[in-house]
Amino acid sequence: LHWPFSGRLHAEIARIAIFGLIFSSLTALWMVASTFDLLPGATDQVALSAEVSGQSGFRLGEIEVLRATPVDRLRDLSFPLAGDTSDVFTLSTDRGAGYIDQGTGAVLSWTEASAWQRLTETIYTLHTGRGAAVLGLILGLMALSVPVLGVTGVLVWLTGRRGRPRLSGMSPASQAGTVVLVGSEGGSTWGFAATLANDLRATGLTVHVAPMKDFDPGLFRRAERFLILASTYGEGSAPGSAEGFLDHLNGRMKIPAAPFAVLGFGDRSFPAYCAYAEAVAQTARDRGWVELMPLGTVDRQSPQDFARWGHALGVALGIALNLEHQPSLPATETLELLSRQDHGAEVQAPTAILRFGLPKSSLWRRLTGQGFAGFQAGDLLGVIPDGSPVPRFYSLVSGAGDGVAEIVVKKHPGGLCSGQLMSLEPGQTIRAFVRTNASFHAGRERTPLVLIGAGTGVGPLVGFVRANLHRRPIYLFFGMRHPDSDFLYRDELADWRSLGRLARLVTAISRGARPHYVQDALRLEAAQVVDAISKGAKVMVCGGRDMARGVSDAMAEILAPAGLTPAMLKAEGRYVEDVY
Repeated sequence: LHWPFSGRLHAEIARIAIFGLIFSSLTALWMVASTFDLLPGATDQVALSAEVSGQSGFRLGEIEVLRATPVDRLRDLSFPLAGDTSDVFTLSTDRGAGYIDQGTGAVLSWTEASAWQRLTETIYTLHTGRGAAVLGLILGLMALSVPVLGVTGVLVWLTGRRGRPRLSGMSPASQAGTVVLVGSEGGSTWGFAATLANDLRATGLTVHVAPMKDFDPGLFRRAERFLILASTYGEGSAPGSAEGFLDHLNGRMKIPAAPFAVLGFGDRSFPAYCAYAEAVAQTARDRGWVELMPLGTVDRQSPQDFARWGHALGVALGIALNLEHQPSLPATETLELLSRQDHGAEVQAPTAILRFGLPKSSLWRRLTGQGFAGFQAGDLLGVIPDGSPVPRFYSLVSGAGDGVAEIVVKKHPGGLCSGQLMSLEPGQTIRAFVRTNASFHAGRERTPLVLIGAGTGVGPLVGFVRANLHRRPIYLFFGMRHPDSDFLYRDELADWRSLGRLARLVTAISRGARPHYVQDALRLEAAQVVDAISKGAKVMVCGGRDMARGVSDAMAEILAPAGLTPAMLKAEGRYVEDVY
């Protein structure tokens, strides 16, 4: 799940509390049924087995049966009517019920509790925790989870709404001729959707905009076309507002008669460029959904790409459509560079470890874990370079608890953002924001981790080792050019090995007398890798796409004798990549 902190908290609490809440609900229903005599045996009456004395006034504190009944076993005590000497005390306990003479204090009759009544007593104890302190504490905590779930649920809803533009003048779902479906993670795709919807309305078309995850063909009875704007999350996964769409499309959904068109949003520097949009278009075609026009793509929120697709859409619809959209910058914070460590100059690969101070976060952000108040290693630092509205993303080595935003940057020839970052000196600042990358988090499990990275890709992997306070078994495969030049975090890794945070470090040197790469190191350590995976290990790969491809091929060879493949591990969430 790629949710913000509030969403993860909501899910974790619900996962635990659901059992207690269901239990409390069922026992409460049983007690209600018992109260209204709806259970078998609940209406059994106690018969008088002795004559009533006809007297009154016996002192309550001297009635032996009452003195012998502990308060925690007392369920009910009914007093006789005033002035009626023929009436009696009625006593009910967890063990039975009976009548007591008000004049003598004698027990006139007693009936032991039936099997149904004893079961009700047990359920009463389980529901209230009365007489069972530990159980009562657990049930109390479960009850306290309800308001917490309510608050976090509202936060999840607000987070889902955040980033969506306010759309006015939209037609109801049942009346719209054009339906725009949006799959967005960070919110930028909603901005493009708003521009498209407004320009289509200006031509006289009726438009309705909705998240992809809420798609139901039955709601759009007058739809003449469906326009699907979809970004890609991670390695080709659905973004937040499109979760479940493909499953729904692959299921028993009735395919609409109105045609569809898909526009994908992504970044060509990543291997999974518009992969989710491609999967949506292909699945729709496979299901027999008529395509209005071929798949279009927008690279790095390019207004020009969007305008070109809009022109083609206008031609397909027979209207003049000139889409002019200026992407809005995400909300950024100013970060000051605290320190830098330079490497790689000797092998013509200038690289730096940059540590930025964190901005002050509001109490609300700290409570909800938003932005710089709640990030962790593996999340992304979005940096806005001077002269460009498009952010560049760098994997974070640190977490919010480390007190810094730490990244590893390599200077690329002609690279706008990397060039600016590599020229920074302590005290200078950048504009940046945090984007959650939940698919590349180490998690809190105790199963082993197999971490594979080369060059700057070792950054977030080092962050996982640094945070491994519980000494989870971690095996790190680190590829570099030369140990005297770009052995990043050499001293820290040695310290962490001595502290037990890193079980094994295997380096691969690509320049030297015997050059080899991380995939070669993996093959040499095949037995240990397979053993770790057999124990439930998660494999995490970070670095360039060529390296990742070589690692995948090596892993396929290593896993084959065990009847496994990288694809099988990916399906289980045990093989993840952060590739650029």
